[in-house]
Amino acid sequence: MGIDTASSDLDMIMEVHHLQDFAKIIHNYYGSYSGFRLKNKTIRGKPIVKANFTYQEFEFELFGQPQPVAEQYAYLHMIIEKYLLDEHPLWKSKIFALKEEGLKTEQAFCAMLGLTGDPYEALIDYGRKRQII
Repeated sequence: MGIDTASSDLDMIMEVHHLQDFAKIIHNYYGSYSGFRLKNKTIRGKPIVKANFTYQEFEFELFGQPQPVAEQYAYLHMIIEKYLLDEHPLWKSKIFALKEEGLKTEQAFCAMLGLTGDPYEALIDYGRKRQII
């Protein structure tokens, strides 16, 4: 989309139904990489496994959840964000600047839209109201 910064990571979103096995596999493959962190937690009532690590100076985030990728918030956020950037091409530089100031992508879009509250929920609500998703 052209809004990644030097500190952006690469998010890999996956549908995973056997989270314990997934966590073991992730640890086996990437546990020795710099900055490796593995979390098991619940987000919006759904269990997830998330791993972060650095490979060749680039940060990765692997995110597994027992839900189809096309229904996961991370994917839906990208759909909404792409739609908005296509609709408002001049926003790219503004979003980029906000991210450089330290805002997360969803926070930057919410700032541009004047949305308040939890940026992850607010962006989804906005996308649904506008029938983007």
